[in-house]
Amino acid sequence: MKRSFFKLLLSTFLLLLGFNNVSNAQYWVVGGAVGATGYSGDVSPVPHPADYRVGVKAFGKYNMNNFLQWRTDLNVSWNAGSDIHFDKPIHQGRQASFQNVMINVATGFEYNFLDFRQDKRKKDNFTPYFFMELGGGVFPVIETTYSGAELPWAITLPLGIGFKKRISTYWDFGMEFSITKPLWTDNTDTIYRGGPDAPVGEQTVYPSWRDNYYFLGFTLSYNILNVNCPDTPR
Repeated sequence: MKRSFFKLLLSTFLLLLGFNNVSNAQYWVVGGAVGATGYSGDVSPVPHPADYRVGVKAFGKYNMNNFLQWRTDLNVSWNAGSDIHFDKPIHQGRQASFQNVMINVATGFEYNFLDFRQDKRKKDNFTPYFFMELGGGVFPVIETTYSGAELPWAITLPLGIGFKKRISTYWDFGMEFSITKPLWTDNTDTIYRGGPDAPVGEQTVYPSWRDNYYFLGFTLSYNILNVNCPDTPR
């Protein structure tokens, strides 16, 4: 299963690169984001507004052409979940809760749906985009009702959508929504997924409640352009 997943990720990237083999200036982009975070998983089948927290991102991107960028992210988010917000019997009987911090580093591709920043003289262009990455993260525990919690970690799959708008020669502003999915583990929230023989307070009978971490925020990025280009507006 792991081998098939990595083949799919590589094939998607090579396909996008082949479709957009455009000869354009290559340059770096650096930036960050701040926004709200949410969680869904064993404690919360859907993100609950009472558990929204704050997260930040820092990223670097290598512009391969006007459509495709290679990006690397550092994502730090505060997350929480609690059974008290849901009325299913399993929630009312278990009364589990947790808070953690996700520290995740990932790298992958970002695909612009429109020809972004092709014309150096046009300052108001924009594009929606999609990205997918592969990374790894740790999830230090702030508090949890599970007494046997160790430091959780996971291989992660961050993916998301957003839009960005050019606001000056060097700066872009945008908005981004992402989901970070821990792969091959469901213990990042420290709430044990018990089987039929597990204590009643540790049983979760909904196998689709996998851990997911959400981010919705604003981005600001700086394009490190060739300052010697005469067509670049000031």
